[in-house]
Amino acid sequence: MRAILVQLHRYVGLSVAVFLMIAGLTGSILAFQSEIDAVLNPRLFRVENPGRPLPLSTLVSRVETAMPGASVRGVTLPTDAGGSIHVSLAAVGQKQLDQDEIFVDGATGQILGGRLWGAARVDRPHLIPFIYRLHYSLHMPGSWGVWLMGGVALAWMLDCFVGFYLTLPRGTQFWKKWRPIWKIKRGAGHYRLNLDVHRAFGLWLWAALFLLALTSVAFNLNTQIFRPVLTALLPMSPSIWDRSSLPLPPPVRVGWDQATTLARAEAVRLDWPHRPVQRIALAREAGFYQVRFGNRHQAGFGTWALYVATTSGHIIGAERGGDGQAGDIVDALIYPIHSGQIAGLPGRILICLTGLVVAMLSVTGVYIWWKKRAPRAARRHHERSKGPSTQAEAIHAAE
Repeated sequence: MRAILVQLHRYVGLSVAVFLMIAGLTGSILAFQSEIDAVLNPRLFRVENPGRPLPLSTLVSRVETAMPGASVRGVTLPTDAGGSIHVSLAAVGQKQLDQDEIFVDGATGQILGGRLWGAARVDRPHLIPFIYRLHYSLHMPGSWGVWLMGGVALAWMLDCFVGFYLTLPRGTQFWKKWRPIWKIKRGAGHYRLNLDVHRAFGLWLWAALFLLALTSVAFNLNTQIFRPVLTALLPMSPSIWDRSSLPLPPPVRVGWDQATTLARAEAVRLDWPHRPVQRIALAREAGFYQVRFGNRHQAGFGTWALYVATTSGHIIGAERGGDGQAGDIVDALIYPIHSGQIAGLPGRILICLTGLVVAMLSVTGVYIWWKKRAPRAARRHHERSKGPSTQAEAIHAAE
């Protein structure tokens, strides 16, 4: 059994090594994507002479006038007085947009610049969105990259258990044999150093690595694997996003400002702790606004949300992290765990370092395989000519 698991760990690791190295390095950058993006693009994220912001409905109207063929689907508000407003756009009809994310001076409505999110470009405005898309889909067309990276994440998640099992020593004196595996021997040669680093970091960060793999599966294979398994194991409440789109979008009788005011009043009624409005999104086809409360990197379960009907202004849904049934709580934890924001800044630092460890484990794993390759080939050649004399030798040859 152990020999089979050794082979499984080896070849699964080799198959996913390149993909995990890309995911690990890009994930380390994305742990601080908003800060890096702002440093790279100060003219987009900062306003020179901040003033009193325009009403949201006025701002949205000016943006849609300036961007013919586009409708505003979301507005992200700045966290301080000197920040710009981020506006997400959707194409109207069959029109192709050159920019679907623009940055606006909230006091004047002036467009500071824009970009096409996820475009295969590495200039300053597009670098972070490029890395983001590379992280989960490798920029492959359609859903192929999402499925591929989801499959890689699934294989990695299962291999976490295999790798942990293979560190467990056999025979007697279990703790005496297992304790050195958690350490890195000083003054060792290159092969032993790589082996120690591969095993020790894999053990010390096993929980973080497993959770990263699990949450990656949840993102990329959500409807295919994660949600069916979750709903089979734990009770879940129906999601407002599961509602089917209406044949014709309902009329938008409630404006952006009114929706935000109604959501704020509902938050007070629900006795939610004071949190700023972070983002307002319009799901036109489903007939509601989503108003999110909290900061972008809010520790814990992240931002909370209220849903306001576009026709009547009624509150038709609420999402507060940590509430609901067991499945709702697990589902709400996926992004906070994957991004590290569940623990605030220390959690994001841990995710950044863990991403580097993922890349390092991929490199050391390939190195260990390469260094063992020649001796294994020579041993197999010798055994084919002679054949193992004992069962113990046969097992050793398989390993």
